Amino acid sequence: MKVLIVIVALTTLLAPIHGARRQCAGVDPNRDGSGPYVYEGSGFLTSDWTQKSCTAAGGSVDPNKKGNQKCCTFTDSRFGDFNRACDGQKAANYPKFSPASQPC
Repeated sequence: MKVLIVIVALTTLLAPIHGARRQCAGVDPNRDGSGPYVYEGSGFLTSDWTQKSCTAAGGSVDPNKKGNQKCCTFTDSRFGDFNRACDGQKAANYPKFSPASQPC
């Protein structure tokens, strides 16, 4: 019985933890929203919005990715938190750009 408990405990610890990898991109939806979407060129919006959305989802940002490549990893259960935080982003200095939650 003790061996079975140890095996179950080890299996649980070694099981992969599924997580979402997303970014909150600053994109220009080309006036009518039909796409193709164009990233804000400096990468500032994607970087800033991904960081803020990641914090709201309790995730962590990949330190090796910058600008338009910035990516957040968080648990699947916080997917809605990330999307809500992303959808709520606004940038007064970049009025034509909108937030878009997308995989990275």
